[in-house]
Amino acid sequence: MINFESVNINILRKITKDDAKRLKAIPYKCENERIHIIASKVDMNMKNELRFIFDKELEIKEIDDNTLYGMIERLYIGLSEDVEKIIIKNSIKVNASDIHFEPREKFTVVRMRIDGRLVVTNILTLDEHLKVISKLKVKSNLDITEKRRPQDGKLTFKLNDKNYDLRLSFTNTIFGEKLVVRILYGQVFNYKLDSLRLTKNQMKKIKEIMKVSNGLVLINGPTGSGKSTTLYTVLQEVNTEDVNITTLEDPVEVIIERINQIALNKTIDLNFAEALRSTLRQDPDIIMIGEIRDDETAVIASTAAITGHKVYSTIHTKTPREVFFRLEDMGVKNYIVKDALVGIISQRLIRTLCNDCKVLEGEVESKGQNFNVYKKQGCNKCNFTGYKGRALVAAVHHINKEYKRKLNDLYEDDSLLSNKEMVENLRKLLKEGLISCDDYNVFLEVEEIEFDYEDRYTPKYKI
Repeated sequence: MINFESVNINILRKITKDDAKRLKAIPYKCENERIHIIASKVDMNMKNELRFIFDKELEIKEIDDNTLYGMIERLYIGLSEDVEKIIIKNSIKVNASDIHFEPREKFTVVRMRIDGRLVVTNILTLDEHLKVISKLKVKSNLDITEKRRPQDGKLTFKLNDKNYDLRLSFTNTIFGEKLVVRILYGQVFNYKLDSLRLTKNQMKKIKEIMKVSNGLVLINGPTGSGKSTTLYTVLQEVNTEDVNITTLEDPVEVIIERINQIALNKTIDLNFAEALRSTLRQDPDIIMIGEIRDDETAVIASTAAITGHKVYSTIHTKTPREVFFRLEDMGVKNYIVKDALVGIISQRLIRTLCNDCKVLEGEVESKGQNFNVYKKQGCNKCNFTGYKGRALVAAVHHINKEYKRKLNDLYEDDSLLSNKEMVENLRKLLKEGLISCDDYNVFLEVEEIEFDYEDRYTPKYKI
């Protein structure tokens, strides 16, 4: 594997894509008067041909055929006539949320946000970059001559009979126009409650929360922690023919049948609070608010929850305890918060190991039981990151009548509305071989999870 950003595109394009396949070799940079090459087959014919082309000595690193062919497709993608279509198609295949076309001084880097992290996937010449920018501007009805001011556009991309909405953002940098493409998977949302990989106890609590006819259910966590996915998953579970569900969203990310979805509109001052007041006159059983951002929305949502409506929403706080305090800070009276809240789902996301290349690291002991643990490696299928996909780590609180009485001691009792339950989630993922021991331990530290010293693990032996 090579670092794409170290590739000299002029060296790379000295041979054609067909020649790279024939020679089973990729020349990618010149350093200390030597041409650096990755190859899956090293023979004299290949060496002689590349020495003749570059008139320099060679430094060769051997890799397997599958890795080499995958690298050829990614490094020579700019030569394709519809390069932008291929990149978007590849992004959808790996479930990327965003594509970044970033011009540098001598070439353009293409990065995809996969599982929350940016991964370099392709490089283009600056000329190829300009063609991509122009074609996508035309397709999204933007001014191709305007390069100084930022421009935003949108278009629909069709793949395998499914439509994907794309949001395009162009902005000028010192090396040219940068483009970010956001991919919205609204028409292909198919998550089920079981797919959240919660523990049996957590599943039981979520189902109890969903059965409550009225009250406020909040999903909390930092940006990018999967709150919207959990929210839509729960909505699909309660979406039956005998209930009226209305959502207030900015923007509408997922289209769900039988649900009345309202997109907020800043140009006519239709914000969450204004839309919520209107929705309450629409005879709703269940209301979903994309996010509680301001004091007015918090007060109206809490009031609606204690007057016969079921309200679901998200809120930006790190812990379940902070949900309670944030609502108070937003002007919701203490007794209303206690009366309104019926459930809090606090969550994070952790990257899962690539099942195609993970390797056994050793074993750990937990509560008298030994189990194997794995570590990352990296392969063509996971973009050489060692990770593929993410898993939910959550703490679920069903705030029933008994729990509400305990909330009087919330300021003194740290065990109330704790996120310690996340440790149980993490341990389950570790036992199933989905995450590494290192990632497990780091997650405990950096995500501010309440844990005990014995919750940390060290493999008994290394492999």
